[in-house]
Amino acid sequence: MARSLRWMAWQRGAVMAEAALAFPVLLMAALGLLQFAIYEYSQNVVTESVQEGARIAAEEDRGVSDGVAYAQTLLQAGLGPSAAQVQVRGSDGGDAVAIQAQGQLKLIIPWAVNAGLPLEARAVMSKEKFRVGPGSTN
Repeated sequence: MARSLRWMAWQRGAVMAEAALAFPVLLMAALGLLQFAIYEYSQNVVTESVQEGARIAAEEDRGVSDGVAYAQTLLQAGLGPSAAQVQVRGSDGGDAVAIQAQGQLKLIIPWAVNAGLPLEARAVMSKEKFRVGPGSTN
């Protein structure tokens, strides 16, 4: 009986030691998965924002500044305070407009103080304009 009690006590001690080793590893894996999900979401928000900004800038009565402003509005709505880390620029190439966003996403891991993941997207869109087709009398 005493022998089985010692064995049970040793078994409990072994389980505690295994748990003490496994929990930090599981916690780091969970934080890594959460960080990956946040990064993918943020990258999608940046990509969609510049695409929509380029679409707005390409409209006939709009300009690049309208597209940049719209992209920044979408970034603010999708990323919240993290949108301040992303810069949006636009350029007019004559027949096409381009909107580009570049920035960083701060890590949620507490021991990585100034580390970040890159966020970048670029969209180019042909400008809308009326073009007279072949065979037209105008």
